[in-house]
Amino acid sequence: MISGVGVAFARRRRTNVEFLNERSQRLLVPFTVGLILVVPLCVYFERLHLGTFSGSFVAFYPSVFTTGFYPSGNLSWHHFWFIAYLYIYCVLGLKIFLWFESTHGQTCLDRLAAYFQGYRIYSFIGLLFLIELPLRAFFPGFRDLIHDWASFSHRFVMFLVGYVLANRELILDEITKMRFASLAGAVAFTALYFTIFYSYDRPPLTLEDPDLLFKYPLSCLVTMGLAWCCLMTCLGFAGRYLRFTNRPLVYLNEAVYPLFILHLTTIAMLGYWITPLRWSVSAKYFAITSLTIVICLGIYHVAIRPFNRMRWLFGVKAKSRPEASLSRLLNQAPEQS
Repeated sequence: MISGVGVAFARRRRTNVEFLNERSQRLLVPFTVGLILVVPLCVYFERLHLGTFSGSFVAFYPSVFTTGFYPSGNLSWHHFWFIAYLYIYCVLGLKIFLWFESTHGQTCLDRLAAYFQGYRIYSFIGLLFLIELPLRAFFPGFRDLIHDWASFSHRFVMFLVGYVLANRELILDEITKMRFASLAGAVAFTALYFTIFYSYDRPPLTLEDPDLLFKYPLSCLVTMGLAWCCLMTCLGFAGRYLRFTNRPLVYLNEAVYPLFILHLTTIAMLGYWITPLRWSVSAKYFAITSLTIVICLGIYHVAIRPFNRMRWLFGVKAKSRPEASLSRLLNQAPEQS
């Protein structure tokens, strides 16, 4: 959904060709970097942790391309599935964006903004449920695109919803008003999920379950209701308390993409070293989580942020050159003196 918002802003300043070129650079370049460098290191630490490999990363690296696909092999895209899906959404959505930008599309957006008032914003749960119900049983969610059509489809809907939100702030205003109702819904759906579908001593929902005909559609409804209410809660409170900008937010907004790229490999590395320690689970969790943030931000600040080439590799916009500002300052200096 947040990516859909970003696409809406990107569309305002670019032609179709410029938009696709920009998306290709900001998505496919980091995707390639991730597959070649970032994910193999993550898989390496996984194999060390499981004891299925011992040796250096240099010795491990050729197996990424010779052992087949993960989990039996070592070739994987891990969390980079998100970037691949997002690029496909941008290409698939191009015609939809063009229609929304037309006169008829603008009229449709106005009608959507007028319709989604009050509790009607939760009617999207019904749409997501209608996607989830026929697809989830056949595509349980392995993120390889081919076997993930349930998640792929409802995430595409979320992506388009983000695009609509960015074009009609009136809907965001309504989501902000309903933030406490969304929070209550998120808590209720969470309670339902853990009460009905999750337990340490009970297997997940299977075809052998005698109550499958009742539990399966309920599971689809609860899952989609939980997803939507959590999103509306986050957006609602953000709309109330985060409608401003400052230097830390600008910095973090730029840093979030490199953090996404680096975080899972950093977690795997820290987990390999910290998990065997005789610490409490909470201490290990705090150490891995906090150190992941510190290390990723440190790598971004020192090795990515200052260099345009590195920014390009990690999907961050190039820094504008300071020569123009410096030249303007020097030209003003004699007058001021």
